[in-house]
Amino acid sequence: MRKPWLLLPLLTLPVLPALADGGPEQAAVAGQAAPAQVHLKRQLRARGAEIVQLQRQLTEQESHSRQASDRLDEQDREIARLQRQLEALAGQRQKGNTGR
Repeated sequence: MRKPWLLLPLLTLPVLPALADGGPEQAAVAGQAAPAQVHLKRQLRARGAEIVQLQRQLTEQESHSRQASDRLDEQDREIARLQRQLEALAGQRQKGNTGR
């Protein structure tokens, strides 16, 4: 008769670790939280790397833009110089034609 009484503690021993951990519900929630954090950290690292790459590209584009602007300014100066020369030549021709 005493044997069923001894079986009860023996049967509850395998269940104790699950109860101490919070049961299967908490294990499922904890199991989802850790991968979610890992996934979030992975996304943050990827976004951080993307930001660094975009900043590098922006710097390169700004550099190219400045160089192009400098080339255009130089071309504008050259065009203005050539226009002055052309006007000077046209003025000399008009003086020469009026003198005849």
